[in-house]
Amino acid sequence: MAEGIRTGDQAADEQATALSRGGITKQLRVDADVHQGVDPSFWERLPLPWRSMRPSSPVRWPASALGHTGYRSDVHTEDGHHHDRRAHDVVERLVEPYEVDFAILTGNAGLLGTVAHPNPRFGVEYAQAYNDWLIEEWLSFDPRLKGSIVVSQRDMGAAVAEVERAGGHPDVVQVILPSNSDRFYGDPFFWPLYEAATDHGLPVAIHPSGFTTHPPSAMGWPTTYLEAHTMIATAYLDHMISLASQGAFEAVPGLQFVFVEGGVCTFAPMLWRLEKNWKAVRAEVPWLTRSPREYLDHAFRFTTQPIDEPEDPELLRRIFDDLRADKSVMFASDWPHWDFDDPEAALRPLSPAMRERVLGANAAELYGLSAVTP
Repeated sequence: MAEGIRTGDQAADEQATALSRGGITKQLRVDADVHQGVDPSFWERLPLPWRSMRPSSPVRWPASALGHTGYRSDVHTEDGHHHDRRAHDVVERLVEPYEVDFAILTGNAGLLGTVAHPNPRFGVEYAQAYNDWLIEEWLSFDPRLKGSIVVSQRDMGAAVAEVERAGGHPDVVQVILPSNSDRFYGDPFFWPLYEAATDHGLPVAIHPSGFTTHPPSAMGWPTTYLEAHTMIATAYLDHMISLASQGAFEAVPGLQFVFVEGGVCTFAPMLWRLEKNWKAVRAEVPWLTRSPREYLDHAFRFTTQPIDEPEDPELLRRIFDDLRADKSVMFASDWPHWDFDDPEAALRPLSPAMRERVLGANAAELYGLSAVTP
């Protein structure tokens, strides 16, 4: 394992749950989903012919057709720029005011859709350029910024090579893929990538990527942003079932898979259904020697945003208990999007002990983050 890479050891330092600042103990805060925009000048990093062609992934996303940018209104400047394009702005507008100890940078949906371009050569070279830009322009700016590298989902040989090339950087904490895929992520096609990531101590994550190349459901394309934004969770459930059923975690011991921005509470009832069916037809999947729910202890990880808001807060607490959220769930704000979650407000229904785990300790253990901050 490369020097400086997190070990994945779940016996985290006791100080990983709190920081002492001026004699005041504060819970550790890790934001597991922070979006940084790609500045137009980024294209100058790409080799020809892409630099002049500027191809983009074919995207069918109702938000763009309806003029919905996805951003909070205060992210737009008077001259039309966004405050997510510079590391300084992310630190000044998120990290400092919300006292975030570590921000996990996840790019954005457009980036992930572009890396998944049908032309794998373009996707591979775009990923290489982006990862270099991430390391040079963002991770070097502030030690509280941690990065998710991208890879082409269509060329596993190149994806493995990219993990070997960029995954050893000490501030890279995971590999991230688009949730929109023409293969379930339990498919053995992806296992070489999982092996490379796990060898480097990196979890693998998925994040919404818009709808690229094919519809997100068996029924076809959504027509409204309301539909599209809500049905993001359905693809995540499909991937979760596939990962559990096809034996990815048995094939790659130590693999940890993060479902970012997928609707955390929707996973609980599907796990109930999956477990019930597994008990009835387990002979079909003999490699599964334990209940799929056991993956909540060591393999499945979820982020809170967009956190569900039932009328009765007790329902949220019960769902989190059922998901073993003290191990499996991590706080995420989804900054700078319109449905941003404030770390002070989003977790109020949870018990103090559960809030401490979700707000920072779980992510600190997963990503190997020290409690020392500037």
